[in-house]
Amino acid sequence: MSSRYFKNKFSDFDGNSGVQVDKNRVCGLVEEYVSAILANTNDSRQDHRGDLYVGDAGIAYMFYRIHKSPVLKDKIPGALNLAQQYIERARNNARHYAKRSDERCAFLCGNAGIYAVSAAISHESGNQSQYQKDLDCFSAGFAACKPINFNKYGSDEVLVGRAGFLSGVYWLQKTLPATPFTSDQILEICESMIQSGIEYSHRNTSTLPLMYEYHNSEYLGAAHGVCAIYHMLLNSSWFDNIQSGAAPKHLNLIKDSIDGFLAYQDSEGNFPITLDNTREKRLVHWCHGAPGAVYLLAKSYLVFKDEKYLRACKLAADLVWRKGLLLKGPGICHGVAGNGYVFLLLHQLTQDPKYLYRAIKFMEFLSDPEFRQNARTPDRPFSLYEGIAGTVCFLADLLEPEKAAFPFMEVY
Repeated sequence: MSSRYFKNKFSDFDGNSGVQVDKNRVCGLVEEYVSAILANTNDSRQDHRGDLYVGDAGIAYMFYRIHKSPVLKDKIPGALNLAQQYIERARNNARHYAKRSDERCAFLCGNAGIYAVSAAISHESGNQSQYQKDLDCFSAGFAACKPINFNKYGSDEVLVGRAGFLSGVYWLQKTLPATPFTSDQILEICESMIQSGIEYSHRNTSTLPLMYEYHNSEYLGAAHGVCAIYHMLLNSSWFDNIQSGAAPKHLNLIKDSIDGFLAYQDSEGNFPITLDNTREKRLVHWCHGAPGAVYLLAKSYLVFKDEKYLRACKLAADLVWRKGLLLKGPGICHGVAGNGYVFLLLHQLTQDPKYLYRAIKFMEFLSDPEFRQNARTPDRPFSLYEGIAGTVCFLADLLEPEKAAFPFMEVY
């Protein structure tokens, strides 16, 4: 066991046997985790955060995800009602912060994420009045994050900036039956991201044509960094028709930036935390490092059809297999479940059963005595990103690997 991860004692896939998910084992873990979440977060007298990252909206999302699972829906009766209870508490929190304009487009750590999940839950439960209110509140984010520098700490990353808001837009576009937003609305935000990246890169003579900062650091990873920003640009309608020969707007800027980022991948498959200190420690987390980079690289492969991005994904996945059983716990931001998602994505990309096998082994490690005795307890142990609510989402996706998606990081 190193200072950051458990030694992976599993044998890798040998190709000689079939790969099958043990649904009973997965459901047993889900039931265990949900019981713990309800026992520790269902007291309305407690001081609750409302956001997706570590608050009630994240737990509401987990229950919504359970409700939408054909297998888990019957295992956890009343999941939709529980989703409604948690999202109502989250909305009360959102109203408390309504006067802050930057909250309107903060997705993982702000009001936009609360209202996006609330819209999905309201629609699913047939509450049309609340659904429309939720969409209206979420849509206020379009105007709020259009100015280039609406947030003094950094306006483009995924937790509180434009990339996060766009991730919510794309998720709602995919989740709701009717498209609630126009292409023009979305591309206005993309234009602001492009202009912001150009201005920062020119001002700081960056090696990347599109560069950004958050709290005075030039992050590269999925949280705070360029990975999620470039990813959300690739998800825009600019790239819908690229295979037909249409030239997307800002194609060279975006692709050159992605290729510049890819040049920082080391021989192990990992990436630096920041651009301004490439010799620093390298983490194997979704938030910083290869496990978060794979979503950008996979999307780049699907858009540009260049094998170098797939090779980079495979190199990153091999690193996660060796060093991804993290001491930090079971969560998706910096934990075992988040790293397990890497293999579900690679399985979708390649159809290689090796990756589904690896995802299953990461699931099995969650109940290993060594992990349960020695893994650290996160600050918010029942939350979506730090805790076991996110782990439940990984387990739900393991039951339907062909549909798996890391929360709000849409690739397909």
